[in-house]
Amino acid sequence: MSESVLVQADEEIPKILVVDDSATMRNFLTRVLEGEYDVETAADGVECITQYMKIKPCVILLDLLMPGMDGFAVIDKVRNVIGDQEVIIIVLTGEDEQEIKARALNSGANDYLTKPFHVVELKARVGVAIRQVMLTRQLQAANTSLQKAYDIIDDEVKLVARLQDKLLPTVVPVIDGLEIKSMYRPSGRASGDYYDVFGLEDGVVRVIMADVSGHGPQSAFIMAIVRTLFKADGANHNALSASLNQINSHLLDLIGKDSYFVTLFAADIDFNKGVMQYMSAGHCPALVMLDGELREPLSAAVPPFGFFPVDCTLSECSFSSSLRLFLFTDGCYEWRMNDDFFSLEPFVEIAEELMLNNSLHLENIEDILEEKTGVRPVFDDDVTALSINWSGKTGG
Repeated sequence: MSESVLVQADEEIPKILVVDDSATMRNFLTRVLEGEYDVETAADGVECITQYMKIKPCVILLDLLMPGMDGFAVIDKVRNVIGDQEVIIIVLTGEDEQEIKARALNSGANDYLTKPFHVVELKARVGVAIRQVMLTRQLQAANTSLQKAYDIIDDEVKLVARLQDKLLPTVVPVIDGLEIKSMYRPSGRASGDYYDVFGLEDGVVRVIMADVSGHGPQSAFIMAIVRTLFKADGANHNALSASLNQINSHLLDLIGKDSYFVTLFAADIDFNKGVMQYMSAGHCPALVMLDGELREPLSAAVPPFGFFPVDCTLSECSFSSSLRLFLFTDGCYEWRMNDDFFSLEPFVEIAEELMLNNSLHLENIEDILEEKTGVRPVFDDDVTALSINWSGKTGG
């Protein structure tokens, strides 16, 4: 059994269309090829197009010099009118027809055979053409299957994103003098960023800003676990330090052997007593103003969660008349600026200036950064920010 038949053992036998105005040549080519292929014939260009549309051959063996519609017209019709670039066209020419060969190849023919040709050469050229067509079709089928798989994955990622949006806070605590603004812009359709603000008791709120390394569904999944643990501990009124210890322990079990990690800033703010207890684990520095005075950024005291056990002892600061707290993820400042990247230091300078001027408007962050830097940011990473402003008087 020939190689061509082996290749097509489980598939439809390849079709070949022989086109020549000589009945002798048509019969000869048919006898040579019909043992391995499904061979159809046509006596001129018009009949060729009719047969081509009917059988959709893999290969056309095409005589060029025919009366009426010649081989060049057939090539133009197949390639430029019908638009078929897949079928292999092998033209049949005489030995002294070099210009005709070149014209045929430039018009869209794939190969040529010079008359008289040997049966072995004919079969070899046709075999190569058949394998090329089959390979192209296999690649197209694989691409179709791959696209279907991508579509399924894309639908799942969209579902993750829709579910993830539902995990973000929709109701914030109502406290006299408290204003909370947020910005959440995932880079894809599933994000590793997470923020939350929820009440623990009257006048006391818990604030979280977290960033899971990486992107996509796995980061979103880890983020959802972090969010669930925070919510559960908050509902049970567990101390923040105990909650942080528990979350890190869970993350060590979950991702301790993987390359994922979680940076976060978490704080309990008691507006009754004017006290904020907080901890940062490998996260961007939190910017804070207490009673109208800008303080040093609250930098990370411990490494990111998910690596090893850490001491979750909280730090504390006090305020009496006002508090401004600005939390953000690294996507806010890690964006390309001409031939370089914007960075944390200039972003902190801009944000602190805006806080001092009470003009930190998250909804206009691109406009603000463009005004300050001369370059409009194009955020590549997840971008999340949270602004908490309170003015009033504590009861302590």
